Amino acid sequence: MKTYYLASAGCPRRAVDSQKIADYLETNNLEYTQDVKQADLIIVSTCAALKSREDLSKTAVTWYQEQKRQDAKIVVAGCLGKINPDVKKEFDEVAFISPREIDALDDLIAAKIRFKDIPDPNRIGSFPLFPDKPERQAKGERLNKRLDLAYEKKDLFTLRIATGCLGNCSYCAVKFAVGQLESKPLETIVNEFKSGLDQGFQHFVLIAGDVGCYGVDIGISVVELLQALFAVEGSYKIIIKEFNAQWVVKYFEEMLKIFRQNYEKIDYIVVPVQSASNRMLRLMKRPYTIEDVKKYLNIIKEKVPGLQISTHIMVGFPGETEEDFKESVDFIKEYGFPFVDIYAYDDRPNTAASRMAGKVPQKLIERRVAAVKKVQKQILTKLN
Repeated sequence: MKTYYLASAGCPRRAVDSQKIADYLETNNLEYTQDVKQADLIIVSTCAALKSREDLSKTAVTWYQEQKRQDAKIVVAGCLGKINPDVKKEFDEVAFISPREIDALDDLIAAKIRFKDIPDPNRIGSFPLFPDKPERQAKGERLNKRLDLAYEKKDLFTLRIATGCLGNCSYCAVKFAVGQLESKPLETIVNEFKSGLDQGFQHFVLIAGDVGCYGVDIGISVVELLQALFAVEGSYKIIIKEFNAQWVVKYFEEMLKIFRQNYEKIDYIVVPVQSASNRMLRLMKRPYTIEDVKKYLNIIKEKVPGLQISTHIMVGFPGETEEDFKESVDFIKEYGFPFVDIYAYDDRPNTAASRMAGKVPQKLIERRVAAVKKVQKQILTKLN
């Protein structure tokens, strides 16, 4: 193999994988081509966290099958094959590799430098999903683009601190693909951070399946990681992604101290809550109560008013009543989040939630999503 083509429909974590794959292939003397028909190897990085993303990924794989040379090989990377194994039956002569199986490329390309020996990239390139289909590409961008301040920054330096997570959320199928928590050594992360500073970067983002659970598998904690990073002198801002609410509760005293001492170095932090109904949280298998979350977030807001916190809310989880939904809306209003990432519940194969009764009609889910967006717009108008 001499040339490769890479397309990506994945989340920021899979975008890191895609860039690492590109670095790996080029280290092994494969040359990137922008012409699909000239590629010996086509890799499509997929997403299937939601049905809409699964459908888009399948459309992409089909399109590349139609476009490729007869002797070219297609590899479907990302989460699709693990989240919905039945998809594999739809595609002939296509290899599927999950985020935990990328080193299978070693044999495919007869690699001299193995995938595991390639460091995580700190800069993420652009690998369009449908380069020659503008209308499809626009759809993919709409699906992938959330109003995320981090990825609007052109000078962003990415620090992947871990893969996998410790959660067992009843709605999540991504864990089927990414597996258990595997934290990167603290020293490695700090060295990457210092390297970014030496290169002149000022904006950094910490990403993982759940940043808050960092280090549990290697005997340390995210508190120690943040202390080590903020101990580094320099002019910088850190974005803390996906710091799940249970860890705000668990590490509250230590985190409050970190926030108070370093809020000027924190761009913002994302604390996914998902619902303000304890009944929904129990069904979702989210290990905290909304009373604890409200208590600690409000203390942070009072003690560190300069710290910007955003959240995720899931709408339409099985069994969600109007009262459950109202509790989430009231929570958003009460805290006044400057940004809320809204997820419409979507059945995913083999998840516990997919087997639950009380499915909320799609039209009602759409109305609830619209209602949250309206509240969010009102908050932003007031803040501005």
